[in-house]
Amino acid sequence: MNGKHYLIELTENNYPVIPTIDDINNFEKLPKSDFYIIKPKDGADSIGLEKLSDEELLNKDLKGKKMLIEPAIDFEYEVSFYFINEKFEYSMYTPNSKKRWELKEYVPTEDDLKFARKFIEWNDIKYGIQRVDACRTKTGKLLLVELEDLNPFLSLQVQVLKLKRDF
Repeated sequence: MNGKHYLIELTENNYPVIPTIDDINNFEKLPKSDFYIIKPKDGADSIGLEKLSDEELLNKDLKGKKMLIEPAIDFEYEVSFYFINEKFEYSMYTPNSKKRWELKEYVPTEDDLKFARKFIEWNDIKYGIQRVDACRTKTGKLLLVELEDLNPFLSLQVQVLKLKRDF
């Protein structure tokens, strides 16, 4: 993937994704939220991410900046589904949303896998590893956070480093 423009495309095509825009003139397309997240379209690892009120957002100068705008989602946990050559292999989640890198094995339901497969089928990667990152909202719905095929090992790398530290 080259940047995160795909989140706008998926939003426009009514995929189950955190609603995303890249132009403040489209602000009315987002659901009302207490806070909004802005992040660089070509960013990674939460670098450059800001959480703003609607007033702060509307007063922020975003002209000429390649930023994505999303409502801040109150979620139960994050879950990642790992696929190799389009075949589901395993999933992990963060039972505590405040401790992002404390991952545990997650046993997905058929509906969870159906959700994740939508994005695997949408992406044109036939071979390799893909990670579908989602959040489980307070109402139980899954929403895509990110589709990762450049660094799908990130969560796994963190777990390996943690294991090494514990030994």
